[in-house]
Formats: sequence, C-alpha cells, structure tokens
Amino acid sequence: MELRHLRYFLTIVELDNLSRAAEKLCVAQSTLSHALRQLEEELGIALFDRVGRTMRLTQAGRVFRDYAARTCNEATRAKRAMQELNELDAGTFTLGAIPVFPLAFLPRTVSAFNQRHPKVRIVVQDLLAAQLEEKLALGMLDLGIAFHPASRDDVESEPLFSERLVLAVGREHPFARKRRVQWRTLDSIPLALFPPKFSTRILIEDAFKAANVQLQVAVEMDSTESLLAVAAEGQLATIVPETAATGFERVNLIPITQPELSRQLGLLWPKGAGRTRAATTFAGMLKEMSMAVRKGQKA
Repeated sequence: MELRHLRYFLTIVELDNLSRAAEKLCVAQSTLSHALRQLEEELGIALFDRVGRTMRLTQAGRVFRDYAARTCNEATRAKRAMQELNELDAGTFTLGAIPVFPLAFLPRTVSAFNQRHPKVRIVVQDLLAAQLEEKLALGMLDLGIAFHPASRDDVESEPLFSERLVLAVGREHPFARKRRVQWRTLDSIPLALFPPKFSTRILIEDAFKAANVQLQVAVEMDSTESLLAVAAEGQLATIVPETAATGFERVNLIPITQPELSRQLGLLWPKGAGRTRAATTFAGMLKEMSMAVRKGQKA
C-alpha cells in the first residue's frame, strides 16, 4: 500500500468525482482510476459506489477514510519533523564528555550552540572514558569527547587537541614560587589526585614509575574543581590538565619537565553510524572554540 494511493483516495472522497480529483492531483484520470483499483484489490473490498460520475463511499470506504487520513497526517508530521531536525529547529542532541575535559571549552560551546539553535535540547553526560565509548557503540550518544585514539574498534575518533598535565599548588605551598619542577622533585610529596578509575590517574602513575619516584596520594577526588580547591586551601598539590585549571585564581600552575606529560583528546563517534546534523554542527563549533581558547582569544 503506497502513501500516494491513500492521498488519491482522500482527494476522491473530498471531491466525490474522479475527473475533478484527477485535475486537482495533476494526474491522468486513467492513472487515478488504476491506482484506486489497485487499492481496492489490495484491501479486498470496494471503497466506492459509482453512481454516474459521482463517487460515494461504501461502509468500508467510510471506515477506511479515517485510517487513511490519520496515516497521511502522521506522514506529513514525520516529514516536517525530519525537516526541523535537519534545520536544527527541533530534537535532542546527546553528548558524552569525560569529567576532566577542559572546563573552558565545553560550557562556552554549549552556550553558543544553544544561542544559535535554541529549539535543540542538549543533554551532556559526564562519563568515564570506558563508559563513554560503550554508550557510543550502543548508539546511546550522538558524540563523545574523550581520549584519542579510541580503545574500541566500534568507535572511531579524530584528534581535537593535545594538552599537558601540570602541578597545581596553593599560594602558600613550598613549591608556589617554582617556575618548573621535575618528576623526581615530586618524590613522596602529598598529592590530591583523581581515583585510579580515571585514565588521567593512570597516566600520572606511569610517569612516576618511569621516573622511579614514590607516588604519595593523600586525597582522591572525582572532579578537577575539587582537586584545585583542595590544593588552594593547604599544603596538598595536585596534577591536572593545564587548560582545565586555567582561570582558577587561587592556585599556581607549574610545568612538570623531564619529560613533560601530555594527553591527546579527541571527538569520538559511533563507527559506521550516521552522524546527526546537531552532532556535526556542535563538533565544528567545539573545534573552533578550542582553538580560540587555547590561543587566549575570547570566543
């Protein structure tokens, strides 16, 4: 059963006449008559009584009219909804981001996207990298922001930027006036760090092992803001992504050298799945925003 056949049927119902219906639909009367015959054969019942040139609905035709009208209306609504999605005038965009993603980038991009496309609802989920990749693979997210490259074969990624990890200390910390430190300098220094479930924590542990330095974790916290706040209050230091800490006024950021430690962040997509217009638009804005922020520009 074709949608056009339903529309032909409803036009005939409206005008009670085959020739006038054909004229309105801009099709040959023979084409319209053939389509009606196909529809009745498929349904196995007559929809009209032919009285001269007048077409009158049978009882079956009256019942079928309601179903045909609802179907055509739903098809029209579906087409309109798809147009609105394509034009970013409707829909929901679901984004997953690791908790330690630079704070300056994401809120600004979300705000800018909302201002341009206020009818699109944005849902942002804070997820660990493994959880984020799993949700992407299952089609539960439109876009992810995590580490590049992705660890799963069913998730693809593209590089966004690389950033270094730095030591953050309060203004009264013994290291507060240092311009840089080496990993060996951090031997047995009390630190506040992310828990071991975070990929950033694993990077830090590997750096300590490579430098043959003792790691002393005094406090574990789940967010960059909390780690920086603890460091600002006392004698604890923390190691966080540089851009995530930029703008936090009560701490000093000190580069760690020999070697510098960095991580690569990227945009993650479900492999082989279509990318929504909202996701690709947001990804483009995020790339522009990250470049502007990293250059110190006001985006």
